[in-house]
Amino acid sequence: MALECSWHFRHFDRGSAVTPLVWYLMFYVAFATFPFLFFRRFRDTVLLFAVAAIAGPMHFFMIYRLVTAAFPNQVMGLLPAAFSIPLLLSFMTVLKRTPESSPARLAQLAWFGGTALFFITLVVPIQFERQWITIGWAMEGVALLWLFHRVPHPGLRVVGIVLLMAAFVRLALNPAVLAYQLRSSTPIFNWYLYSYGIVTACFAAATRLLAPPRNIVFQENVRPVMAGLGTILAFLLLNIEIADFYSPAGSSLRFQFSGNFARDMTYSISWALFALALLLFGIFRNNLASRYAGIGLLSATLLKLFFHDLARLDQLYRIAAFLGVAVVAILASFSYQRFYALRVEDDVTDREASGV
Repeated sequence: MALECSWHFRHFDRGSAVTPLVWYLMFYVAFATFPFLFFRRFRDTVLLFAVAAIAGPMHFFMIYRLVTAAFPNQVMGLLPAAFSIPLLLSFMTVLKRTPESSPARLAQLAWFGGTALFFITLVVPIQFERQWITIGWAMEGVALLWLFHRVPHPGLRVVGIVLLMAAFVRLALNPAVLAYQLRSSTPIFNWYLYSYGIVTACFAAATRLLAPPRNIVFQENVRPVMAGLGTILAFLLLNIEIADFYSPAGSSLRFQFSGNFARDMTYSISWALFALALLLFGIFRNNLASRYAGIGLLSATLLKLFFHDLARLDQLYRIAAFLGVAVVAILASFSYQRFYALRVEDDVTDREASGV
């Protein structure tokens, strides 16, 4: 790969791209097929099969750059789909030919299964060409957690969690992501909903896939972490969509909490509704963290309402913000008293009846 990269970045000419493409494919085939050519000799080893699996992703990025530069097209999603085929065939070969008693079988299946899912999850983001690296990381992370249910190799779970957290960092802690695209003419249904929404859904799926007893990694319960990061991304998406809706056409995303009465009112009401959703989820799923998060966000919304909106909003928008937040607060209070208090009372009655 060092040799290929050195040549590519120094001498590649998109006008004569067929020859290097053939060489890249030949190198890839050599590494991908080597352990299978001498399968009986190496079937109880891991390293050569791991190299065969990794050869796919490493050569893919080189070939992807070549195809993008020399053969641009509208179906780039077919490229990762094509790369997934030999890896799926390798997975099936290991599944059939490596004995179940072999100590290397599980690791071999994990390598080929994980890399095959890597390419399968790249099809959609590469085809749409928006945040494909970040979305690919998130979807691959969920795919590895799903594969862990079928191939219980602990490395799959660890890598899946790391990829999901990397996707979160790229979306939540990278301010440059907000300047990647100017405000679109289509509100709400834009690339922000696509990228943040897919990654948020991936965190929700990861939370389900990490149900006990699969939630303990390095003696830590990672399931609440996945749920918390997904909730943060959902809240970021809510605020980003509001900011995008009220940003001037042709400009990048702007976060401002003054100067536009309708926008400030929208922030307050949306925060309150998000807090209500967290609270209701915490009540019906008996989730303490979700209840506390909902109460905390609703409290922050009330503080914003009294110390910011009261002084800066126009009278009509001020009334609308107060009315909206008040209705949400009443619903939250009713839900807490009606459902959560009743559940606690039932739990106490059950304990008394059982003599605890």
